[in-house]
Formats: sequence, C-alpha cells, structure tokens
Amino acid sequence: MAPGKAEKKRKRASDRHERPTKKPALDLQSLPPLKASLISDDSELAPVLTHTPGVTSQPNIRLNPFLKTRSQTVSGKSSGNNGISSTELLLQSSEHSKLDFVGREANDDADSQLKHYVAVVDPASKTWEFIEVRKVTLRGAVRRAAPAEDEEEEESEDEEMRTMREQKTDLTNTFGTKKSRKATQSMAENAQLSNASEGAATAAESALLQSMPAESATDIATKSAAVQAQVQAAKPLPQANLGAKHPSEVYTLENLIPNGKATLRQLPTKDWQDTISSGLTVATTSRYVSNRVDAIVESGNTTHLQILRFILILLELTRSLRSGKPSASSGGKGSKRLPSREDLRRILSGGSKSSDSDSEPTNTLTDPTIDAIRRKFAPSGTYLSKNDITFLHTTICALSLHIPPYPVKDGIPTPNGGNAPNEMATDPSDLRDDLQLENADLLQYFRELGCRLDKPRETEFVKWGVTGGKAEAATRRVARLRIPVEFPKVSRGGRR
Repeated sequence: MAPGKAEKKRKRASDRHERPTKKPALDLQSLPPLKASLISDDSELAPVLTHTPGVTSQPNIRLNPFLKTRSQTVSGKSSGNNGISSTELLLQSSEHSKLDFVGREANDDADSQLKHYVAVVDPASKTWEFIEVRKVTLRGAVRRAAPAEDEEEEESEDEEMRTMREQKTDLTNTFGTKKSRKATQSMAENAQLSNASEGAATAAESALLQSMPAESATDIATKSAAVQAQVQAAKPLPQANLGAKHPSEVYTLENLIPNGKATLRQLPTKDWQDTISSGLTVATTSRYVSNRVDAIVESGNTTHLQILRFILILLELTRSLRSGKPSASSGGKGSKRLPSREDLRRILSGGSKSSDSDSEPTNTLTDPTIDAIRRKFAPSGTYLSKNDITFLHTTICALSLHIPPYPVKDGIPTPNGGNAPNEMATDPSDLRDDLQLENADLLQYFRELGCRLDKPRETEFVKWGVTGGKAEAATRRVARLRIPVEFPKVSRGGRR
C-alpha cells in the first residue's frame, strides 16, 4: 500500500446492526378540532379500567362483579360519580384451571386519590365525550389443590396408629439437643434388647406403680391448700370469710371493728354533719378522711360516716405511737409504745375541727370504746409489736374498701356507690400519705388482703379523679376486691 494513501478501516459487523437511537414518528390520524364534554353519571355500574401487573389475563375469562358500600368515602373522590365514591367493586373469577383472579380497587395508596376517565371520539360530529371509570388491579394466585378423600383417610389412620411416645421421639430427634437425642436412642436400644415396645414399663416398674396410692395427686393438692391456709392464718391480717357471696362479706364490720356496729353507734359524728350543713368545711389530720367527708355527709349515709370516723381514730392511733429502745419487755425490734391513757383519749377524740374554729371539738370517746380499741390492736397493753402495727395498717386498708367512690344513702336498692356489682374498690394513694408508707409496701398490704391492683380504666377516669388522661392513669393504682378472693401464693423459693 502506498505510504501517502490513507488507510480505510473496515467497520465491525456489530456496528452495522445497532438499534437506531432515533425513535420513528407515529402515524397519528389527523383530527379536526374536537368539542369536549363530560358525561355526568352517578351509576355505580361504571366502566372498569383493568390493570394487571405481572399477570396475563386470558381474554375468555369472565370476571364476576361484586359491589359493597365503602366503609369511608375516599377523599379524592368526593365529587364526580357518586356511585363510584360510595361503593367498592370486586372482580373475581375461578374459571381458569389453575389460577384464581381477584381484582380490587386501590384504597390506601396514591392511585386511590386520582380519578380515571375514558374518552369516546366521534369524528363525524367532531366531539369527544369523557366518562369517569373505575380502576381495578387484577392479580392472580395459584389455587390450592384440595387433598383427595382417600389420602385424608390414610393420613388420619396413620396418625391414630402413632403413639404419643413415637411422636415425642420424632420431635426429640428433629429439634432436641445432643444429650436428649442420646437418651432417646438408649431407650430404643433397651426396648429392643428386652423384646418390649419402646417406653413399655417392666414388671418391677408396673409393681411399683400399682403399689402407689391412686389418690396421691389429690392428697398433694389438699396438703398444699392446707399449708396455704395455715400461712394465711399466721399473717397479721384481718380474718377473711372465704365462703362469702359478696365482697362486702369477706371483711365484715363485726370482724374489723371491736364490738361491731355497737362501737360505731357510739362514735361522735354530729359535729361533722352540723359543720357541713352550715356551709363550712371539716379540717382533719387525714387526707383520706378530708377528701371524702363532704360527699358522705351530703349522701346521708350514716354507716359510711361512722366508718370514716373510725378510720380517723385508727390513723390517730398510728400517729400516737412512739419508738422506744428495743427490748424483750417492749416487744422487740420494730415495736412502738402507746401513750398514757389520758393522752390516748385526747388524741383519739381529736384529729378534726371546723374551718372557722381553731379549737378541736369537745366530743370525747367513751372509756369502753377506748378499751375495746386497745384490746384489739394492743393486746400487750402498753406497746404494739411489729405484727400488731401491720395488723393495724391492714385493718385500715380493709375498712377503706367499705367506702365506695360515690357514697349513697342507706336503704338504696343498689348501694354499689360506683363499684361493679361484684367488686369493692378504693384508691390507696391517700392512705399511703396518711400512714407514711412506701407505695410498694401499701400495695402489698392490699395484695395480702386478696385485692387485685390495676390502673383505672378509661371509663373510670371521672370516678377516680383522673384528669391527666392515660399518662396519669398509668401512674395510679386501684385496689379491687372481688369474688372469689385470690391470695398471694406461698413461695417455694428459687432454684439453687
């Protein structure tokens, strides 16, 4: 080749067959200017625009339509065809030999906020008409084959023939640990050596099983219940009536109060009634009593007012206790001394006064009432042991269950006072402050009494004074006593 002549390179074969980058122009039909119009139709039987992602629908498949009212109107379809916006279309077909087709309208994606239209062009009249349509996404799923009846019968017979031991062995071999699989294998080998079925009992084992009493399980349950009853009776708690038909019969007033209602009738309550009737307020040393005395006096329930007065007396008794040097004669560690008889009468008779008076009321308790209280809560005479103090606290908690959230007058046919028919409930927060206890300790007292502790329900916010919504309710607890009463189980100790 001459040196001055330019070398002409040959193009590759692939270069001559590349796809052209320029798209061919579509041969559109030239139409004259058209006049557009919208067909207003509120029929729910509108045309359907079908979208089939990933599915090739057969042209000979017939889709069965189903209509139902929409649970909520789609915001993007508030105007237009009322039939489309108020109803929902479902297309279904099972004519295919292996597939089931189901078509649904979109309700929760961006496509549900759009409207879809179909235009019909009439070149002769130079118009095109738009009509709103439904858009349905059609999807297919492989139909599950129904098992044959003969196969089902054979499988059921095989399962009946398999024993529980064989099923447990299969599970152990499949999911068990190395140690459990080895133990299962040893059992199978021993069964083969003894020519007995796997898991079958030997003659010695059968004799041992026959010698065991048949009611051993019943005896164990009975002994466990007896131990539970003994432990419950040994606790410093008020005696519970386990055969009660109503929660008010579990801890009766005759059991909680010395001499029962005879003591309640001797308590002075007229000064509280006169003070509130004159438009004044009763100031007490107890937050629990102060928050409830007005409602109880206005309800006219004398029994509830007397119980509230007795609770105040027990709270004053708790405050009057003084710590002393622990000794054998003073009750040991955790015991507290009682004040003198004259000081005790003055303390138990006080604790309240009217808002316009600085002096405490002159109504004093009688000597029989004070002696009955000392005999019940201070059996040693001059001091209260640790168990006596716990018994005093739990008695106050049990008495608070008799004060309902809404006091009602005596003799009302349904004296529930806001409680459920099979329930007595109270809010322990005020007693926690009066007794100066930790919240966990006071809640444990109510658990030992057989109460269930849970947060106020949303329907009880007004009854329990919850104003901060669910956030405040999560920090509050309500003690509920129901039938049957469930006490905390006896702990068997942790594993060593």
